[in-house]
Amino acid sequence: MKKNLLSISLTLIVATTFGQWLDDNYDLNFEDTLGLQHLTIDTNSNSNNIWQVGTPQKIIFTNAFSIPKAILTDTINAYPTNDTSVFIITNVAFGGGFEWPHTAILAGQYNVNSDTLTDYGKIEFSPDNGTKWIDMLNDTVLIDTALNHYWYWDSYDKPTLTGNSNGWKYFWINLAELGHFYNVHDGDTVLYRFSFISDSVQTNKDGLMFDDFHFEDYVEGIEGIQNDNLVSISPNPTSDELTILTKKFSDKQSIQIYSFTGQLLYENTNFKGEKINTRQLSNGIYLLKYSDAKSFAVKKLIINH
Repeated sequence: MKKNLLSISLTLIVATTFGQWLDDNYDLNFEDTLGLQHLTIDTNSNSNNIWQVGTPQKIIFTNAFSIPKAILTDTINAYPTNDTSVFIITNVAFGGGFEWPHTAILAGQYNVNSDTLTDYGKIEFSPDNGTKWIDMLNDTVLIDTALNHYWYWDSYDKPTLTGNSNGWKYFWINLAELGHFYNVHDGDTVLYRFSFISDSVQTNKDGLMFDDFHFEDYVEGIEGIQNDNLVSISPNPTSDELTILTKKFSDKQSIQIYSFTGQLLYENTNFKGEKINTRQLSNGIYLLKYSDAKSFAVKKLIINH
């Protein structure tokens, strides 16, 4: 069943304060021409790039997910041999989801009809406007032994971009943790690259098709002006207890500790300078947020029992 997607939003708001929600969410469904401003079909490296936006008129690919248009490897012809074709979607990180990190989602629909394994699609992410590319289907990015992958696919929604999908399939991934790992800040340009690669054997199959891309970039519940010099935390790494030292006392102090997937694990809305018990937290890296009535600070916290 088609999942509900948010309507397109292209307004960028420059501010020093954060409300209850910050977001930069939009859909790219290939019918709305405004969304197409994010799309580049790369004809520089491949003048015969076969990605096209249009109405599918092929043997297997006869309908877009949201009619009438999708992006696919030629709207009419079977994909050629010995070809690598690419399109790129450009976004500006602006909702705080990468910088926090909290939520930075890429989702959409795909339909594949290709020779299994030898003809296939790729999805890559660049945190730095194309200098570095990360293969999101195959790469494993580790920061240390305490952490697992710096992104995660929904367990049911990791795409298989080769063989036969037998119709439209949904995919979903949260890339927020890569923001911290690669130092992505609000205002930085991040790229998504989609490729289809074929070998020398002609199979006369339809190839790959995408539709209804959905992008989310947001963080929840951050208020005030960020000032990371407000506090220091000690020891860090810590095992059992954590001390938070503030430059000045405030009547309204709170502490939150978040996992790198945005889950709130600890909260004290009436913090008075007491030590924090960290025994219940597993080994790994967390984000600690200190806030008072006027400002907040975010610190990286390492737990090592």
